[in-house]
Amino acid sequence: MTGGRVSLRTGALYGALDRLLADGLIDIEREEIVDGRARRIFTLSSSGRERLAVEAERLAAAAKEATRRLSVAQPPAAT
Repeated sequence: MTGGRVSLRTGALYGALDRLLADGLIDIEREEIVDGRARRIFTLSSSGRERLAVEAERLAAAAKEATRRLSVAQPPAAT
């Protein structure tokens, strides 16, 4: 999903999931046992979807501004 740019350690991942769950941004869709280990499947809550939409808009605006600045700030031509 990130093209290898993001790599989370197990503790960081579970900590993030716990915070998202506590903040009401994700819900537990189901729990199951796979190969003797408990596994939880999460889904975005309605609040999580709203927050994600706001964040996506913010990131899109930041990317648009960065692109604008790149087109305005052309490096001087080499002589």
